[in-house]
Amino acid sequence: MSKNHHSKQVARSGAVYTIALVFQKILSFAYFSVFARALGPEALGAYIFALSFSALFSLIADFGIVSLAIRTFSQNPEKQKEYFPTFFTLRMGLAVISLVALHGSALIVGYPAELRILLAITSVIMVMDAFTAYFYTVFRAQQNLFYEALGTVFSQITIFGLGLFAIAKTNNLKVLLAVIACGSLFHVIFSSLLIRRKTKLTVRLNLNWPLMREWIVRALPFFMAAGFIKAYNTIDSILIKNLINDEAVGLYAIPAKIVFTFPFMALAVTAAVYPAMASYAVESKERLASIFSRTLQLLLTISLPISVGIYFLAEPIMMRVWPDFSASIPALKILIWAVVFLYIEFPFGSLLNATGNERRNTINRGIQLIVFVSLNLMLIPTYGFMGAVYAALFCSMLIVFLGWLKARTIVPVFTWRIVGSITKIIVASGIMGFVVYYFREEYSFLIVIPVAAVIYGMLLLLFRAYTAEDWRWIKGVMRVQ
Repeated sequence: MSKNHHSKQVARSGAVYTIALVFQKILSFAYFSVFARALGPEALGAYIFALSFSALFSLIADFGIVSLAIRTFSQNPEKQKEYFPTFFTLRMGLAVISLVALHGSALIVGYPAELRILLAITSVIMVMDAFTAYFYTVFRAQQNLFYEALGTVFSQITIFGLGLFAIAKTNNLKVLLAVIACGSLFHVIFSSLLIRRKTKLTVRLNLNWPLMREWIVRALPFFMAAGFIKAYNTIDSILIKNLINDEAVGLYAIPAKIVFTFPFMALAVTAAVYPAMASYAVESKERLASIFSRTLQLLLTISLPISVGIYFLAEPIMMRVWPDFSASIPALKILIWAVVFLYIEFPFGSLLNATGNERRNTINRGIQLIVFVSLNLMLIPTYGFMGAVYAALFCSMLIVFLGWLKARTIVPVFTWRIVGSITKIIVASGIMGFVVYYFREEYSFLIVIPVAAVIYGMLLLLFRAYTAEDWRWIKGVMRVQ
């Protein structure tokens, strides 16, 4: 086994990358909190829409090339030098097509000149991020995530530092989007320098039409799978903008940002257990069932108290951090329950991928997207941005239900053991919620949250929600090899 693929190095690399993502999420959320407070709902809505609109067209710029390149470079390392320029050329062509599609769509829809300027900045960000992701495929193929982790951290620090300075001086959206562009510029330069200094590859054009056509066909499944997820994550803001206005986008953005920040913890846990799932899928269905149920239990243990706590603390949090967004309080109280389903969705999806049912995952994502768009189109005109909240909560439950339909044919999902554990977690979360409700008027949420966390932990121990074997398993998941 080569050094790059040594199991201990892979584990350390993955741990470093996970830590970097956690840092990036925390810093990003802190910046967003300051940013939203400074801008107010309408300006924030315009900012979010510009980024969301470009993110939708980034699907064309990517077209599954990143996933295909990682697999190709990993399976054929001896041909990496030959393939890298061809992939780069394909990436360049797709970037041009995405730019034309984005700005052509903006002109056809008739967006005003001011918005088109914002879209011009975000389109540049889109292209830079596309090439950054491609450059990192070389290292990902070697299962080396250290450089990407480093670039992610310093890129976010750049955005955070420049962003705070810019917010102190101006609320001009063009300037604030330019801050994001500076972070992306740093990242693309950093990743391209890594290619030059750490590899023998060259960044140049190479028009190999037969190979490029073949890769387009091979990338199509990756494009569809990623497309469903990307569209699901961006289409709501776009529809709210076009069906209502920028202010509604801003009011929706706050609860959405809070809710969709949390799942990085679920991503870290499933990233740690997925290799074992894939192995047990072949070796032992009993162990596969065990690791699935334990992962489900752990993620529910993390997510349910988050939802319960923020449900009761929604008003004091919003009024303290974002007082201009008080209209978003009902949305947060409803959408926060999606955190539970966003978490437990991960083990279902990982189980299907580990057992060769990735096509079913793609179909499920397609169904979710169709239902999501349909519900938004029906509910937003009647209920405003709250319609998008209802649609998001329902579809977060839907994707879990669709995953369960297939998962139950692979492993026993709700055994008596897991049902008993879930019951204890629900009871512990309920008692914790009563404590939060009782003390929220007397004390700051900054005090209530850690106290509630301690009480919740003590209740889990009192109810014996986890056995000694479960604790050993959790320790193994969290340990860096």
